[in-house]
Amino acid sequence: MMRTSRSGCAHPLDDLCAEVDRLWTNLIAAPPLHGWGNQPRAGFPAVNVRETDDALLVEAELPGLASGDVDVSVAGDELVLKGERAAGPKGSTGEGAAPDVVWHRRERGHGGFQRRIPLPVPVAAELVEARLVDGVLSIRCPKAPECQPRKVPVSAG
Repeated sequence: MMRTSRSGCAHPLDDLCAEVDRLWTNLIAAPPLHGWGNQPRAGFPAVNVRETDDALLVEAELPGLASGDVDVSVAGDELVLKGERAAGPKGSTGEGAAPDVVWHRRERGHGGFQRRIPLPVPVAAELVEARLVDGVLSIRCPKAPECQPRKVPVSAG
């Protein structure tokens, strides 16, 4: 039997491999099945939480949202982020959508979200500050006074 080769053509399995890679990437990046709409989404927005001597610093990715779209609160030992992402330009989605809109790809979720982030130390809730700049929400949660490091003087003798 003589083997044939395809000069200048992709192997038939290359397309399958590319499709599996695309599906895997979308699966990792996609919201959970219960993520958008009326139910809270566990993994949105993506957050980083780090600790300094005097505060917890939280950064959340919220591309396309304005400060009025997000509520930040401290409830007990949790930081709560709530908000809503609009579906897109007016007339571009679902209810009340213009009849001539045709979506070719739709990967960004929309609707309400809520994220509860456990705080590893008590914070001074009345001093928490939040800023939204270029799609990144930065929250500074000062530690409660009893959790901040205190320098202890050492006496001689």
